[in-house]
Amino acid sequence: MSRSRKNILIKAKLVQDLVAEHYEPGRHDKCKRWVFLHVVSKVYPMTERTFFRYLSIDVNDVNNDKKEEDKRQLKLF
Repeated sequence: MSRSRKNILIKAKLVQDLVAEHYEPGRHDKCKRWVFLHVVSKVYPMTERTFFRYLSIDVNDVNNDKKEEDKRQLKLF
């Protein structure tokens, strides 16, 4: 996994935690757009489209960034 992808996953996890803390389903005054405008955009400047893209990312792979090693590849130690 590339370094930039790892940083995106970490930032997406932080954004998802903020949404989980402030979003209340069933209330129209605490919808995800409200959370974006009043909470997330003040901490992490981003567009609304990026915000919703971060919400759709599966962040369970943050620590599982090791891929299976190719046995044919030579390694330098």
